[in-house]
Amino acid sequence: MSSNSIEQSELWEISRQLVSFNTVSAYSNVDAAKYLANLLEDSGFVVRLLKETIQDVEKAMVLAWAGPKVPGGLIISGHIDVVPFDSQPGWTSDPLVMHTDGQRIFGRGVSDMKVFLAQAVLAAKRHPLNKLKRPLMYVFTCDEELAGQGAGRLIKALPHLFDTYPLPSVALIGEPTNFDIFPAHKGYAVFDICVRGKGGHSSAPNSGLNSIEKMAEVIQLLQETNNNLQKQASPENAVLFPESPSSVFNCAVINGGLAANMIPEDCRLTVSIRIAPGDQVEEILMQLRERIENDIAKSMKAVGPEYGVFIENMVTAPPMRSPTDSAFCHFLSQVMGKCVDRGAPYATDGGQFQRIGIKSYICGPGLLQEAHQPNESIPVANFFTGLEKIEQIIYEWCILLH
Repeated sequence: MSSNSIEQSELWEISRQLVSFNTVSAYSNVDAAKYLANLLEDSGFVVRLLKETIQDVEKAMVLAWAGPKVPGGLIISGHIDVVPFDSQPGWTSDPLVMHTDGQRIFGRGVSDMKVFLAQAVLAAKRHPLNKLKRPLMYVFTCDEELAGQGAGRLIKALPHLFDTYPLPSVALIGEPTNFDIFPAHKGYAVFDICVRGKGGHSSAPNSGLNSIEKMAEVIQLLQETNNNLQKQASPENAVLFPESPSSVFNCAVINGGLAANMIPEDCRLTVSIRIAPGDQVEEILMQLRERIENDIAKSMKAVGPEYGVFIENMVTAPPMRSPTDSAFCHFLSQVMGKCVDRGAPYATDGGQFQRIGIKSYICGPGLLQEAHQPNESIPVANFFTGLEKIEQIIYEWCILLH
């Protein structure tokens, strides 16, 4: 297909507009959310634009619904925010200007996941809403790239926001999977471990508490915990996540000390954990805190109450596991022509949705290997096939009552 014919399509125009909005999570996404809301409203949906201010930045999420007020509806969901690109080396074009070479389409968010958003709103336009026999709903979130915090805030009110419609029990989340279907994913948490020791001159090491040495003990505890978690991996997770079935900590960023001739007072370690479905991050962290307190911090506090080890700045996104024997999962497998036997290697809003009884399935046109990368791209074939697949899903699930 020629570049000209691609660029003349309505899908191109909607995708181009979405890519042009700088919706990096640190910035406002309101203009992009309004654009999506207007498209859905023009198609006949009832639309709510949910605005909020997070750390002095205005954010917005989009909810839309149509069809009869009966159970069994479908949520189609995606996130509006994207990851940063300003200081990312390797870009050979403006990340906010979508373009194509005829084989691939380039721009920040084309795989993760603005093209899916464009496909979703355009697919809704292709079907008369008065033909719907099940409700069709859209949920477009902000701050997904920040450990799903947008959806985490949304779920507190979501069951009451669709007017008097029954909350659907299934959702399609269009994260980049190259049309593979993931019924599960690990959760994610990130936090800081701060060691506060006692400074002094390096010539008298016993006069202080070396925070870096104490952090080394913390890291050893994390390694021991990883070994224990690995032994506890469930058979189900061994199938879903064969590369790494268990929950696992990762020591990511460390800072401490001021000079070679000073005993370091402070050391800070940023840690992440991937949480396997079935594991409770609260329980894992409680056990870690107890080990840190008993094995490391207790002796430090004996020197002075201001010394010790502290966990700060915790952000979490829960794991997800949806049934593979549900009617919607079987239907989605038929549409995509794919087996459903693996978990996604990343967290999504589906973990938050699961907290209020929504079973999510992760499937979209983007490519995982392109997500978050310079010169992010999506194949032209997936660009158009994705639209056809969503149209088919809406038609067969919400109109034909598959």
